[in-house]
Amino acid sequence: MKKFTILSICFLVSLKLIAQQFNLVDFSQNISAENIKNDVYELASKKMQGRETAKEGQKLAAVYIYKQFKKAGLIGYQMQSDSLSYFQNFSIYSKTVPDLNLSVNGKKLNPYDDFALFGYKSYKADGLDLIYLGTAPDSSYINKDLSNKAVCFLTSNLFAGPVKALDIINKTNCNIVFYSNPLNPHQIQTVMQRQKRMFSKRQILHPQKFPLSIPFDSLTQPERYKKYNRMLSTYQGPISAKSLTKILKVKVKDLKKCINDNPLKIKNDGNLKIDVELKNEYNSQSTENVIACLPGTDKKEEYIILSAHYDHVGMNGQKIYYGANDNASGTAALLEIARKLKKAVDAGLKLKRSIVFAAFTGEEKGLLGSKYFVENKTFPHDNIKTNLNIDMLGRKDNRHDDLNFVYLLGTNDLNPKLKTITDSINNQYPKLELDYSYDTADSFLYSASDQASFVKRNIPAIFYFNGLHNDYHKTTDTPDKIDYDAIKKVSSLIFLTAIELANQ
Repeated sequence: MKKFTILSICFLVSLKLIAQQFNLVDFSQNISAENIKNDVYELASKKMQGRETAKEGQKLAAVYIYKQFKKAGLIGYQMQSDSLSYFQNFSIYSKTVPDLNLSVNGKKLNPYDDFALFGYKSYKADGLDLIYLGTAPDSSYINKDLSNKAVCFLTSNLFAGPVKALDIINKTNCNIVFYSNPLNPHQIQTVMQRQKRMFSKRQILHPQKFPLSIPFDSLTQPERYKKYNRMLSTYQGPISAKSLTKILKVKVKDLKKCINDNPLKIKNDGNLKIDVELKNEYNSQSTENVIACLPGTDKKEEYIILSAHYDHVGMNGQKIYYGANDNASGTAALLEIARKLKKAVDAGLKLKRSIVFAAFTGEEKGLLGSKYFVENKTFPHDNIKTNLNIDMLGRKDNRHDDLNFVYLLGTNDLNPKLKTITDSINNQYPKLELDYSYDTADSFLYSASDQASFVKRNIPAIFYFNGLHNDYHKTTDTPDKIDYDAIKKVSSLIFLTAIELANQ
């Protein structure tokens, strides 16, 4: 306790020494709620079309952010003032609907009519045994080695099929799992169409190395990485009850009885052979982070990264998902903090470390922009001292009566001093209620925003957040519902924290 009390005093003295030469609290109070409001209304306007990654609206938002950085007097992250130096361009990939071929004992089935099959890599195999497991109680497959085989089972709900299929895959080492619902022959079309739509929405950085959006680290999470690799080489999907009756040479009514705990005995004597082929292809699209810099002095090769994602989920038909709170609010806070920090430096504030302002794309697709920023070593990892990430400010959740609070995540993980620094600054101004309820590594929110990309590389980070609400990822997340004075107060805290961290 004494140690942290001394640290608190030291940080308080540090801030006061700077403030004696320069009134930082006054500057933080000059952060403009009106500027933040104007930015949110622009970013969440109709012309931005919901800012979906790689779409026209996201491109328009990127240009707007660049112009605001440029107008504020910040240089691009490549330490130049030309327009190209602000944009970090990269490609993302979306999977096309796979080409499928399946035949059982030489009889071909129609893809996306009789069956579907989903997997993350292309695959081809001939002469695989097809094993029927009935309703697949644990006793029917547990401890069995079904390597290089395909299995099929019955279920009363195809939407629950993938979970059961994954359990079978993990326990038997089989390659392919089909599931069928004889009670509802029309459900298969709903499932297959939903899966086909998902392909156009899922976007990734590395289709060959990491076909899933969020890979696991082989060093820090070996067990999850092992399961991840296993998942990449397995395939599953629905098969129509009509097709299954022809394959098993039984009647639909017999399959229905089987669902109702009347086991159907089928000989698994190796007479069912399948030939299967799945071809995955990817389309590439370009997107961009927008990054500006405020250079430091004697430690200018070290960096404090302030970040917010500016993308959202786009449109559904003619409906626009405006994303005012998620995350035009955080982006607007980032822009206003950048403006006021530049004005402070112009007025005489000295920063030892450089401060980088990163507006990330692709967060809604799996933190793609921040992943690229970190993986590409835009700045050397050892030189990035802290990330301060802003997401969803100005709307309260149902756990608080008012907006005089902010959730902070990450302060106790890689650098426990961050909590002490934050508490000390907040006690001076803006005196918010600092809520650490989610500040644990097992919190479901801990990896829900871009700070997770930094934490994965052992870079300390704080995530500033006002909580979830009923308009989250809905068309009703609009600018008129945001409390801009509340964003101003959190922005003031981040402004002062960034200066403290830059001058340590």
